[in-house]
Amino acid sequence: MEVKDRFIILRTMKYSEADLIVHALSPVGEKLSFIARGALKSKKRFGGGVLEPSHFVQFTYKQASGEGKLNPISEATLLNDFKKIRQDYDHLELALQVIECVSRVSQEGDKSSDSLFNLLGNTLKAIESCQNVAVLKMHFYLKFLFQQGILTTESWMAPFLKTNIGESNSLIGDESLKKEVTKNMFFIESATQQYLKTAENH
Repeated sequence: MEVKDRFIILRTMKYSEADLIVHALSPVGEKLSFIARGALKSKKRFGGGVLEPSHFVQFTYKQASGEGKLNPISEATLLNDFKKIRQDYDHLELALQVIECVSRVSQEGDKSSDSLFNLLGNTLKAIESCQNVAVLKMHFYLKFLFQQGILTTESWMAPFLKTNIGESNSLIGDESLKKEVTKNMFFIESATQQYLKTAENH
């Protein structure tokens, strides 16, 4: 059966001479794996760099039968390429870190993690207009760990947890908050990486 749905691309890998394997996150938070046959040669169906990590796309594809099977893509349409995340190295690096976090916790068959999809999409949007990469990075990590149910909350985290990630720039005027970011970044980054290792092993 052929279906259409929207996805954020998490990762792509070359497969054989002209094919691409694509891992992508659906609006319900499910990670799906696809194969785009001839993607490296077909400019008609997959032109313009549509199959790039971070891109928000619409796929027309056939549902593969069986867990772990690749769903063949017949058509891909670019909806948003979040072009401004590539404005400099720091913004792009943050985008790739965010995608990596989401990619490592998302799972095939999980249809109840729409909050993860929304966090990823809204963070990519926020990176485009980000005025302080460190503040947005902390904002994402705290939201991410809180969503995953493993954050031990402290009082300084409250402004981040109460503020939508799309409004992250509203936090940068608070000098005391920026000091907390500097003081706690190493600990929060380390906690995130440790959790990702644990999550991958389950």
